[in-house]
Amino acid sequence: MKILVLEQSRVQQIILSALFKECGLAPDFVETVAEAKAAVDKDEYDFVFTGYSLPDGNGIELGLYIRNMGRSRPGIVLLTTEDKRSIIKEALSAGITRILFRSSRHELHTFIRELADTDIELEVRDGKVLLVDDDRTMSQVIKAIVEEAGYSCIVENSAERAMSRFNDLDVDLVISDYYLLDSLTGLDIVTMIRQMGGKKARVPIVVISGQANVETRVEILRCGANDYVAKPIVPEELQARITNLITQKRLFDRVENQRIELQQLAMTDSLTGLYNRHYLSDVAPKRIAEAKRHKANLALMVIDIDHFKTVNDSYGHDTGDDVLREFATLLKKSCRQEDIAIRLGGEEFLLILPHCSQPGALEKAEKLRNEVVQLKPAGIEITASFGVTCADGDSFESVANKGSRNLDFGIIFSAADSAVYQAKKSGRNCVKFQDIANFEH
Repeated sequence: MKILVLEQSRVQQIILSALFKECGLAPDFVETVAEAKAAVDKDEYDFVFTGYSLPDGNGIELGLYIRNMGRSRPGIVLLTTEDKRSIIKEALSAGITRILFRSSRHELHTFIRELADTDIELEVRDGKVLLVDDDRTMSQVIKAIVEEAGYSCIVENSAERAMSRFNDLDVDLVISDYYLLDSLTGLDIVTMIRQMGGKKARVPIVVISGQANVETRVEILRCGANDYVAKPIVPEELQARITNLITQKRLFDRVENQRIELQQLAMTDSLTGLYNRHYLSDVAPKRIAEAKRHKANLALMVIDIDHFKTVNDSYGHDTGDDVLREFATLLKKSCRQEDIAIRLGGEEFLLILPHCSQPGALEKAEKLRNEVVQLKPAGIEITASFGVTCADGDSFESVANKGSRNLDFGIIFSAADSAVYQAKKSGRNCVKFQDIANFEH
């Protein structure tokens, strides 16, 4: 659902944004009537929320503009503190569909929640159903029932073809007959789908059968089907079950997407978009374990922007943030798919480079050092100091043979950190290497 909010107050924007986000909605915000007019000219919105008094007009003026375009949509909601009969009458005459008073936070929250529920219903109506039935007459009957409920329906007459389509398409529900003429049955379809990994394994499944005995129903549900419908089919019953299952799936998908988004936020530095220390604590032991297991190279590169405090003091923290963002972008562009770029904090960064040898890591560091000199983020000349170390099969064995503790991430990171310290002592804007085998930790 596309929602536009016209609100000049930054404080009110924050409040409204929190209310919408809580309900799983993400509106576009504008601050003037002119910006709102440009937005509705460009995009089709389902709802427009507008304040009454605005810098270059009022919300009623926007309502008239939208209705004069000949559109019955979007719905227009006027947010106001004015409880005046004249304003309410004028607003309704202008095509405003709902008036909410800012003083009633509960009413506003309830309305937004209703919009979110409507949004899910609209999503559900776009649902795609895969039907597996080798009886042509019955499949046409079921297809008509599904489409009457507002869903698209793809029909296959064999389990093998159905599974091929299932792998290729993003479907919201599978309906399968219990008995099929080919070597696979409806229960085989259920089992194969449930054995898949990830999102596809969670697609809801309804099995249809002429066998109404308890044993058959239990067998179907134990195999992993979500529901069972007995023949003869009652159209209203099947439609209700389909709608319930697709609604549950969409709600679960929304919650799962929010969980992934929150997890990503927790692992990511908000300023630069690089991974943060929280992610480092999770991924570092895994990368070390992989390198040990396969006796593979693992290089670490600690990078420190030189004299960054001077940048902040001379140009301000906003410019300093711009420098950090552009610097981070350079690091990301330099990474291979398996490399990991992390902001440790402040002006200090880390690159984890799996399957990268000492010569390769040093070459990469020197290349990056030159690119930093040429970068000139925010128009400012900067340099950076680089500390490099590399662990391989020999490193793991040599440390173990010395009777020291196992070569873990802490030791490898300390070696790279020691190297960057040497680079700073050597005048900065250079690359230094620390051999782990000779590193006193």
